[in-house]
Amino acid sequence: MRYMLVCATIEDAKLSDVKLTFAERAILANQFQILEKVDQSHAVDYEQAREIVEKGYEFLYETINAAISTASVPHESSEEVYNILDMFRAAELSASRAGTTSEELSLAFEGFDGNNEDHHFGFAYFVRRRQGKWSELSRHPDNSHAVMLPRYRQMLEMWHSFGKPHEMSEEQLELLAAKR
Repeated sequence: MRYMLVCATIEDAKLSDVKLTFAERAILANQFQILEKVDQSHAVDYEQAREIVEKGYEFLYETINAAISTASVPHESSEEVYNILDMFRAAELSASRAGTTSEELSLAFEGFDGNNEDHHFGFAYFVRRRQGKWSELSRHPDNSHAVMLPRYRQMLEMWHSFGKPHEMSEEQLELLAAKR
């Protein structure tokens, strides 16, 4: 289904626990009615969603919320992703200027574990693939299929001790690689 239910009452609750006020239900029903007219190819889906919210079938709210995560990505996780990607961008640039590659130096970004580092994985995927940021890392994978944060955090600590330079010396690159 292509529609999403967005309301202020969804925080970190389970979708089946969501309660909509009469006003929220009326607004959503109106939105789905408009979507029925605008997107004829999915009119039946929108009609069903409209009926679900009009009748207050709370058990079925989950079916129209499938695309919305109940958990948010903490600011700290997002900031950490930015720092990690900046560090790997600096390693990529520095390796290139030294006439080598991040792969040869064992400093290539390997992604985040999609199963165990889901906040980091999802946010990194969004900013890299959807927003097009850190394009110099685009050839590197999104999913490491292994937990990476402990290693990345050790590397970040080292990079921060260098002053977070955008260009690192060969010695700094070697020290950073040793933290992997």
